[in-house]
Amino acid sequence: MWQSLGVDSVKVAFGHRLWWVDAFIGEAERGNPAVVVLLERSLPDEELQQIAFELGVSETAFVRRVGDQWSLRWFTPTVEVDLCGHATLATLHVLLTELGVPGGEFYFQTRAGILSGRRLPDGLLGVDLPRSSIEQVDPSVLNDTLGPVREVYRAGTQSMLAVVEDFDTLCGLAVDPMSLFLVPSSMVIAACLGGPGVDVSIRVFAPRLGLAEDHVTGSAMCAVSPWWVERAGSPTVSVHQASSRGGVMYARLFELNVEVAGVARTFFAGDLRA
Repeated sequence: MWQSLGVDSVKVAFGHRLWWVDAFIGEAERGNPAVVVLLERSLPDEELQQIAFELGVSETAFVRRVGDQWSLRWFTPTVEVDLCGHATLATLHVLLTELGVPGGEFYFQTRAGILSGRRLPDGLLGVDLPRSSIEQVDPSVLNDTLGPVREVYRAGTQSMLAVVEDFDTLCGLAVDPMSLFLVPSSMVIAACLGGPGVDVSIRVFAPRLGLAEDHVTGSAMCAVSPWWVERAGSPTVSVHQASSRGGVMYARLFELNVEVAGVARTFFAGDLRA
């Protein structure tokens, strides 16, 4: 047809493939969206950041095959981050479900070290994230940004875990992102005991990473799991994230890592023209 229009040929060029994946979904929860981009070739960091900005989800994961492992990087719309749980789960889902990559164990080269993932029973996927050490600190470190809290813990070098009174208090938090930006932490996790059929409920705020409030945060389990073990003595915990979309996570604590498990689904797929 194009010949009749005087066009010699039609160029069809496909770029990097991408999948929009909702991670940590539940029966009534929509989970956290991540876009997984399969890179056919390496791209400059500024191009990766621009792509993440254009896609506009909380995290864009860029994955590329490197020998027997996979290189994995995560970008918010504004910065590259050291660790992202839901985008790692989304990447594992793409490799297993969309690409049909064989193998029982997957290994990802990341800024947080080598992370691993696998298929679990009952439709769950599991990824191993580095366990955080927690240390109780004075609640004044939060500058009253969450209102009255029962206890506050520093979790690793970049997170704070604040325990509030109950589920109603958690859901009623009205947090000013600018005030929270002054708290010396990249991520502030508000947590309480209980919730809709779970052991613990949380909300997560990360204005320093360009996220006023995250929908579902797998990396928060790196702090929540050690705290739960100290509180309840159990290495396993079920968690509901009480965000506008909602999500469900399951975690199991080991000596050096936390296995974070959940369900993911593909919302749409396409090609990135970059």
